[in-house]
Amino acid sequence: MSRLKNSGALVALTGALALSAGLAGHAIAADAPADAEGASSFWADLFTREKLTGDWGGARTKLEDAGVTFEASFTGDATRNVSGGLSRGGGFTGLFQFALDFDLEKIAGWEGAEIHAGAYVITGHGLSTYRIGNLLAVSGAEADNLTRLAEVYFKQTLLDGRFVFKIGQLAADGDFVTSDTAGLFVNSAFGWPGLNGVDLPGGGPAYPVPTPGVHVAYAVNDQLSFQAGLYSGDPLDDDGKNNGGVTFTVDRGVFVIAEAAYATDAVGGLPGVYKVGGWYNSNDFDDLRFARNGLSLADPGADDPKRRDGSYALYGVIDQTVWKAGEGEQALSVFARAVIAPQSNRNLIDYYFDAGFNLKAPFAGRDNDVFGVAVAYAHISDRARKLDRDAIRLGSAGPVRSSELAIEASYQAEVAPWLKAQPFAQYIVRPGGGDPHPDHPNRRIRNATVLGLRTTVDF
Repeated sequence: MSRLKNSGALVALTGALALSAGLAGHAIAADAPADAEGASSFWADLFTREKLTGDWGGARTKLEDAGVTFEASFTGDATRNVSGGLSRGGGFTGLFQFALDFDLEKIAGWEGAEIHAGAYVITGHGLSTYRIGNLLAVSGAEADNLTRLAEVYFKQTLLDGRFVFKIGQLAADGDFVTSDTAGLFVNSAFGWPGLNGVDLPGGGPAYPVPTPGVHVAYAVNDQLSFQAGLYSGDPLDDDGKNNGGVTFTVDRGVFVIAEAAYATDAVGGLPGVYKVGGWYNSNDFDDLRFARNGLSLADPGADDPKRRDGSYALYGVIDQTVWKAGEGEQALSVFARAVIAPQSNRNLIDYYFDAGFNLKAPFAGRDNDVFGVAVAYAHISDRARKLDRDAIRLGSAGPVRSSELAIEASYQAEVAPWLKAQPFAQYIVRPGGGDPHPDHPNRRIRNATVLGLRTTVDF
């Protein structure tokens, strides 16, 4: 099994490199003159250009001037579980992202309007499901192997850019509960917070399943801004799937989220952003302990879980630069985020916290490198833990779940503006919050140690 998975990873990685080489070769053919001096000129700026494929002989710039922008990138996460978890072994997740943006002001004179269309191509298998059994996935790119429609929307900007309106198929994780400092890290919890991804139906309107929605944002001034979004309450269909990202569910409740943000340089004149917000989902949720007939779900006589109406959460974000070395690039930033879901009878994770730091330009001559360490903590709700105790009382030998902790250290090195290499290490404490090992039901899954390398290419 390990060989098969590693072979799949190798095939995916080989495909990614082949595509990269093919695109680069196309760019060379388009950009470079036939003479040797022209070819030499092309290779001379290979490690200074912004995109691997260059300017396509000027075609990319001409398209952008005409209002059409094409973006393509590849993220590859090669990982290995070296101890603990369900089993040792490797995994690989590859994510191609493609996007087209149409500036309607340049194309048709429609001021402040644009259309965005994107797609994901996801390959490989990550470690979380097959090797570790954790709640906070090792890689934010991990998902089923599929080609999916990504965000597709119309966007209108008004009032000198202070008001923004989007409608279409949207993902909330790019707009809400975000932290620039947390964005360095590979673990999925540092993007869309772990509580949201676990508690919300289908993981909520986030990668890899955006949903129909509306998003509005208003900047009162350079410091204070507000935003809100209304989305489908469940991005998945009746079978729990959304293959291809084209289900477009609009009849499965609603997910509403709102956020206020305040940007300031009050801490030593250094930039910082502070956010507060909350969300509500109108769907019915299963009770985590009791059945409709009043028995514990661990009881053989229990029927279907009792249903609970709706769920909500509140959150806060701190993103602050705390030190900067004069006029240079070296700087230290910290972040902290907390999400609380008070209704523990319907939420597996009732509170979540993450925090960490980034050091930019950690070494002389490496101005665009970043080193960081972060930790994410997901607490298993009281109602779920009481269910575990019920099971023990009724004869089960399983453990009582408590929490999951993910610690990550990452170093992102800029090889070229279009190429980044990021070795990382993660330590997962109590995978699944302390779930029993399938082969040893009386014991928890052991803490896991993961080593990995993320490669990012902008085409």
